[in-house]
Amino acid sequence: MQIVALSDEFRKETERFAAESWGGLRVAAHRELYCLRELPCYIALSDKREILGYSYYRFSTDECEIMAIESVRQNIGVGTALIKAVTELAVSENCRRLYLQTTNDNTHALRFYQRRGFTICAVRLNELEHLRKLKPAIPLTGIDGIALAHEIELEMLLAKPI
Repeated sequence: MQIVALSDEFRKETERFAAESWGGLRVAAHRELYCLRELPCYIALSDKREILGYSYYRFSTDECEIMAIESVRQNIGVGTALIKAVTELAVSENCRRLYLQTTNDNTHALRFYQRRGFTICAVRLNELEHLRKLKPAIPLTGIDGIALAHEIELEMLLAKPI
């Protein structure tokens, strides 16, 4: 597997995967809409140059936020490799933390991120009510029939270089 910056060669296919998973190329976070097309992205490629996953991210001041991450093929280390690549970039950009949001129904993601060094640092109760005003396509029910209501922020504090 190879992790590379998104290039024009893979842009359409990556955006198609993202649009299918996120209900379009706009993601809602922080009571704002972000267009994935406008953000930098890493992709994971197989030896046959097939897309295995992607991670869109953004920088703000001394922080890096993962805005969307997905493994197209599960359980082969794609998500871990993408997080490692974004973490290394964030460290090289002197970020003090890497963070992301998920929702209360996504228990698989909560386990995944915590096992990779992220810590829950905020829970915004009923935040999805506000986000649905920006993006009405956000469903009321999520994974395993759990009411989709709360946003959970996880962070990884990054060591500053000496």
